[in-house]
Amino acid sequence: MKNRYSPLVFSIISLISLVFLSCVEDETSIPELMCNQPDLAINTSVVEVRNNTNPVAAKYLYDDIMEGYVISSDESGNFFKTISIQTLPAKNVVTQGFSIGVDATNTYINYRVGRKVFIKLKNQFTDINYGSLRIGSLYVNAYGNTSVGRIDQNDYKNVLNASCEVIDENKLIRSLSISELLNDNNINTLVELSNVQFSDAAMGRHYFEESNNIGGATNWNLRDKSGNQVIFRTSRYANFASKLVPKGSGTVRGILTKYGSDYQIMIRSEKDISMEGKRSVPFFSEDFQMVQNNVNFSLPGWSNIVEKGTKLWKSTVFAGNGYAEFNTTGTTAAEIVAWLVSPKINIDDYKNAVLSFRSAQHDLKVDSPLNSLEVYVSTNFDGFNVANAEWTKLEAILPTLSTPVRQFISSDRIDLSSYSGNIHIAFKYVGSGKDKILNGAFMVDDVVIVGDK
Repeated sequence: MKNRYSPLVFSIISLISLVFLSCVEDETSIPELMCNQPDLAINTSVVEVRNNTNPVAAKYLYDDIMEGYVISSDESGNFFKTISIQTLPAKNVVTQGFSIGVDATNTYINYRVGRKVFIKLKNQFTDINYGSLRIGSLYVNAYGNTSVGRIDQNDYKNVLNASCEVIDENKLIRSLSISELLNDNNINTLVELSNVQFSDAAMGRHYFEESNNIGGATNWNLRDKSGNQVIFRTSRYANFASKLVPKGSGTVRGILTKYGSDYQIMIRSEKDISMEGKRSVPFFSEDFQMVQNNVNFSLPGWSNIVEKGTKLWKSTVFAGNGYAEFNTTGTTAAEIVAWLVSPKINIDDYKNAVLSFRSAQHDLKVDSPLNSLEVYVSTNFDGFNVANAEWTKLEAILPTLSTPVRQFISSDRIDLSSYSGNIHIAFKYVGSGKDKILNGAFMVDDVVIVGDK
């Protein structure tokens, strides 16, 4: 069949098609996204604001602006209506962190991790809560008490201004040990812990469990090889809440928070955990979670012995945590010596055995050998008579008057490699119920011995 169109017609059709296709391509091309950075001048710093803030919520009266970098994210549901922000780490400068409460969700869309933000402080409220700087609106509870609360969803973007600058979070993170971590200066900062693992109690359990529901979240403990611990907290609304806690050891990246005297680390997502390493399994472990509250201490194999006075060690359960405690309250004995001795522990099958435990104090009046907690080991204790046994005092880090009240600290690693056969570990309290200068209380928790098979 012959072509019915002349070459001229073909040329015109081709030209029209080319123009049409060009227009379609222009119309469907993706527009370039532009960032409009707010034109704001910084005239104060986080440290200056913190130094002028106290525990009572106060209105910020000055037209000041400070800057910081976003480190939290609510994308996975573990953070809720709060944004953690910190300064850029620098040599010989303390990294400063703070939080801003906002009455909005999905804030990660506009405030991604690493984004630089400018905070307009005028007419906002500030306070120090459990050692942390908070910024937000005034909140008044049913009893008329005031604190810093969340900024209204219609206002928070005027206070928290996102810049165009976004940096890699690796420039914000600091690698710390657990013992270095437990400090108010680290609250609301991004940290990474290495060579840590979840405690035995978390094995085979989920990140969140209703049976361990504390204020809508579950607390497990992270441990290092020296026995240091920090609470790992997971919200029931986290999208990984129903997953099993990892069994290995490795790194955890997250943000330090604090409630009361308890330091807590919270991750942004499950990607913040990498635990592919081998788990260190204790051959002796006692976390005292089976004790009853406010009764004389009693667990199978443990000995609770009075040497002087009449009062025994007691067991306590506080905020779901069980531990052993000796408190001079309720006794007037001039001299008190009381022993809490572990069951018999055979260490023959293990090399390089290491002991660790945690301890705390409250109501101490003075640091003195006459008012103290001591730790001993014996190879010939018969389970009844402490006076007839030979005891060797062990060097350990123990709480003092300067240790924050009820804050558990680690003993650090205590070398037991020179011992063999059966041993007993003893906690000895010395004090007075009559001399009020020589009284107070010590608590003991999480006794662990690890070694190489």
